Amino acid sequence: MNHEEAARSLATIRQTQMKAVRSRPWFPTWYVVAVGLFVTGVQFVTEPGTPVPVMVITGVLLFAGMGALVAVFVRTRAMTTHRSLIRLDAMALFALWLLLSIVICLAVAFRLDAAEVAYARTYGGLAMTAFQLVTGPFVGRRISALLARGIESRS
Repeated sequence: MNHEEAARSLATIRQTQMKAVRSRPWFPTWYVVAVGLFVTGVQFVTEPGTPVPVMVITGVLLFAGMGALVAVFVRTRAMTTHRSLIRLDAMALFALWLLLSIVICLAVAFRLDAAEVAYARTYGGLAMTAFQLVTGPFVGRRISALLARGIESRS
């Protein structure tokens, strides 16, 4: 193989990588929403006034569900991103989105708690999960586009 053939082959490989990375969101929204529901469940279990039997049964179910969730995620993920392709702007976007999710959770929980609404933290967790459900697909695709741009810039 001469130099030109090798360069064409490498360009084809890079194009295939970019298509693969762009074809799927960086993280599956169902996974993030399921983690949000787990957090909401933990909030519910730890709320003052939750009966002990409900706490125990729900706690066991939550942790079993989280174990199953992780197992499904590991088995079904189609590809992983090598750390050499991880870009600072993509991780900053993810961190900002996650921080905003947490701020929404806390803001709703504190506001409802100040209004003396029962299960205020649980409602905060539900607000966080709803935010992640609505915005997760856009954030995942944007991160994938940033990662693909990183592959393109290596060409």
